[in-house]
Amino acid sequence: MRFFKFDKRDYETLLPFGFFLVFIIVVGFLVHYDVLEPQEVLINDQLITHSKPVPSDNLIQIGTYIENIYLFSSSDKTFDVAGRIWVNWPQEAEDFFQVRKLTPDKWLGFVNQVHGWDYKLEQIYDESIKLKDGHYYQGYKFSGHFYVNDIQFQKFPFQTLKLPLVFELVDFAETDSIVSLHDPQLVPDESSSGVGNYIGIAGYKMTAFNIFSNTHQYASDFGLQRINAKPMRTSQVVFETTYKPSVNAALLTLFLPLLIVMTLALFSPMLSASLWDVRLSVPPTVLLTLIFLQQGYKDKLPELPYITYMDMIYNICYFIILILFVLFLWGSNRLIRAPEIQKSVVIEHIDTIDSQFQIMLTISLFVLGGVAWFVV
Repeated sequence: MRFFKFDKRDYETLLPFGFFLVFIIVVGFLVHYDVLEPQEVLINDQLITHSKPVPSDNLIQIGTYIENIYLFSSSDKTFDVAGRIWVNWPQEAEDFFQVRKLTPDKWLGFVNQVHGWDYKLEQIYDESIKLKDGHYYQGYKFSGHFYVNDIQFQKFPFQTLKLPLVFELVDFAETDSIVSLHDPQLVPDESSSGVGNYIGIAGYKMTAFNIFSNTHQYASDFGLQRINAKPMRTSQVVFETTYKPSVNAALLTLFLPLLIVMTLALFSPMLSASLWDVRLSVPPTVLLTLIFLQQGYKDKLPELPYITYMDMIYNICYFIILILFVLFLWGSNRLIRAPEIQKSVVIEHIDTIDSQFQIMLTISLFVLGGVAWFVV
C-alpha cells in the first residue's frame, strides 16, 4: 500500500487540479448569484392582475379567434398572427365615441405589435351593430407581426413557450375620458375566444390557451403634468397561446447522443491501467465530441444572458471528463514510476481505484443532472 501514499510527484498532478476545482466552485457561485452581471435598470411600469370585474355599464368586452400563428423566431422573439377580433361596448361609451368620432380601431391598441407596414386591420361591418341588449358590436380581421417580451429558455429543451396577443384601451387622458367614461375596463370574452387549426409551430405542441386581465399602470404621465393626478393606467387583456416542445424528440435528438458518448467515457476506467496511453486519449476525444454536440443545439437558440438546463448537463459532463483525465494522468504517472517488480501490484490498485471512481462519477452524473433541474 505504500505505493499509494501521495508523494511530491503526486502533488504535482493533483494540486493544480485542486486549485482549478476551487476556482470552478467560486465562479459557479458568482454565476448562480449573478454577482458578475451588470446592474439592470428597473422598469417602473406595473401590471396588476385582477379578478373578474363586477358587472357594470362601463365594461368594454373584447374577444379574439386566432386562426394562424406562423414565422415564429426565437432569435428575434417575434411571431406572426392572423385571426379575428370583436369588441362589444355599452351605450355610455358609444355616446362618448360618437362625440369625438372615434371608431374601435382608434381606441383599441395592439400593445405588442412590431411593424406597421405589414399590419392589417380590416373592418367587417360598415357600421357598428346594435345588439338586443343595447350594446354595440364590431368585428375585424387582422394580421401582423408581434413581439414576445419574455421567452424563457432556462429549462431548455423542456421550456414552455408563451405567445401573447396583448390589447389595451388607448389613453384618453387628453380628452378627459377618465371623467367621461368613469374608468372603463377592457374585459375578455372568454366564452367565445379561442384558436383555429393552423396555430402549429414546428418542433412544438400547443398545450393551452389562456386569457388574462390586467391593469397597466404606467410610470409616466406622458407630459400632461396633471397636479395630484393618479398614475396613468389602462385596462389590458392578454390572449396567450402556450406551447411545449416534444419530450420524445428532445430525448432522441439531444440526450441520447450525449448519453452514448458519456457511457463510452464512463466505461473507460474499465481499461487496465497497463493501457495508460489508450486511457489518456479517451477524455480529450470525448471532450471534442461533447463540444461538437453542444454547438449543434446552441445554433438553435438565441443569445441568452443565462445558462439553460442543457448547458448545466453539459457542464457536469465536462467536469466528469476532467476528473477522468486527472485520474488517468495520475495513474499513468504512478505506473511509470513504479519499480518493474511491483508494477502488477500497482496496476491492481489503480484498477481498484478506477472502478470506485467509475461508480461514483456515474451516480454523480444522474444526481447532479436531477439537482440542476431545480437550480437552473
